[in-house]
Amino acid sequence: MKNTDMKNTVKILIISILLSATFTSCLNDLNTEPLEGGTSLTAEKAWQKPEIYHQMLAKIYAGFSLSGNVGPSSMPDIVGIGDEGETSFIRSWWNLQELTTDEALCAWANNGIAELNFNTWTSSNRFVQFAYNRMYMTVAYCNEYLRNTTDEKLSKRDVGSDILENIPQYRAEVTALRALNYYYLMDLYANIPLIDENMKIGDLPEQKNREFMFSYIENQLKSVENLLPEKSEINYGRVNNYVVYTVLAKLYLNAEVYINQNKYTDAIDYLKKIIDSGKYELTPIYTEIFGADNNLSTEMIFPVIFDGMNSTCYGGTKYLISAAYDNDMAPQFGIDEGWSGIRALENLVDKFSANDARALFWKEKRTKETYSWSDFNSGYSVVKYTNLKNNGDNGSHVIFPDTDFPMFRLTDVYLMYAEAVLRGGAGGDLATALDYVNDIQDKRGLAPISNAKLTLDFLLDERCRELYWEGHRRTDLIRFGKFTKDYKWNWKNGVFVGTANINDYCKIFPLPVQELAANKNLKQNTGY
Repeated sequence: MKNTDMKNTVKILIISILLSATFTSCLNDLNTEPLEGGTSLTAEKAWQKPEIYHQMLAKIYAGFSLSGNVGPSSMPDIVGIGDEGETSFIRSWWNLQELTTDEALCAWANNGIAELNFNTWTSSNRFVQFAYNRMYMTVAYCNEYLRNTTDEKLSKRDVGSDILENIPQYRAEVTALRALNYYYLMDLYANIPLIDENMKIGDLPEQKNREFMFSYIENQLKSVENLLPEKSEINYGRVNNYVVYTVLAKLYLNAEVYINQNKYTDAIDYLKKIIDSGKYELTPIYTEIFGADNNLSTEMIFPVIFDGMNSTCYGGTKYLISAAYDNDMAPQFGIDEGWSGIRALENLVDKFSANDARALFWKEKRTKETYSWSDFNSGYSVVKYTNLKNNGDNGSHVIFPDTDFPMFRLTDVYLMYAEAVLRGGAGGDLATALDYVNDIQDKRGLAPISNAKLTLDFLLDERCRELYWEGHRRTDLIRFGKFTKDYKWNWKNGVFVGTANINDYCKIFPLPVQELAANKNLKQNTGY
């Protein structure tokens, strides 16, 4: 059984939240929902209720997993722009991070999907808008929470001492979650509007570049160190110090992309905090990281949690399982619904040696070659994510999986450490980096590599082999200089054989055209 304390907080309590946001633009921090009798619950009245402080925190966490207040397709958070499941965080963000790379291809003709496959998206692409809106919706909730939990506001309300003593920790969690959303927004869109709790409703936010946002995110994360929940079973799925350290390490590892500065030493400092804590260990069996009871994995740093009985969403790991299977194969992996959509590109398949147990591909009635991008059988199916427990039993529900999404895990930390050392960061050493990489090799049943083989090219490929379909690939390819230049994959630039080079402006996505129309302070990213 999974721990139910925080999982229930995140998944069950949110369906009774009285504040339901109808998101039309990033400025609508909080709307009200009609109550029985035709009355309206205003924001201030809501914050008079003691339970709202816990419920609103749950709603913010749920922004990473669910798509609305009553799943899978009722009371959506974001309305009027597409299928509710498509607007969920994991699904919208994953599409941008994976369908644009050498790891995945989708057979659907949905408006905008082919543009991602072919690296030809525009500012009108709905998936570009979905991810943007989802993240700014969560930012808006975070702002509302921070705005309403100041000492001044709390002193005017009848809030019990049991709540008051937890508010500093809750505020720290919310601050970290907002920073995480801003990290992904900066990574995807670069030049973005900054909206915080000090803005007045109706003010148009100013656009900030990556230099500003880098510093803002860094300072926000550092401000909450040691104010967060401890890592424990009861706090599974919540932000702790090690989640913050991971985000900071990623910020520093990508600093040359974001702000043209070398910060690999800073990355090593924070990676060592995670590793030296002894709180996490590599999971020996690879498939156990991606199954229905993967909450038991010892390397999970920040999971986005899902539960087939208590939460339902057509995004998250439901998408990564059902969209990767057809109806003939799905039941063998604990799910009774296959959508015949996403599968592996040849480049991903070719990264693996014959004895690599991480190569989780379904080859029956499939061709390795993706001759037809719109034919699901053209390309191997990926069976990395399943709804099976470690003992082979199905999860609790055969339509909606129990499988948590591994946003951050220890193997990624080990590989980041090795990369930061190879890129010249101080505070680490090559021997330790090699030990970490060979620990991964050992856990995956592979022979150790030599010091000579530990190169940046090896690490880029190893990150692909270990972390494929976990949402890292676009960011990795950009950091290694392979996203737009000197690297070809099938269907890159819209042709089967692919092209090595595409326009450099594709390294960042455009701001959605709707946001440009709504805010005169915003300027479109170059090239769009």
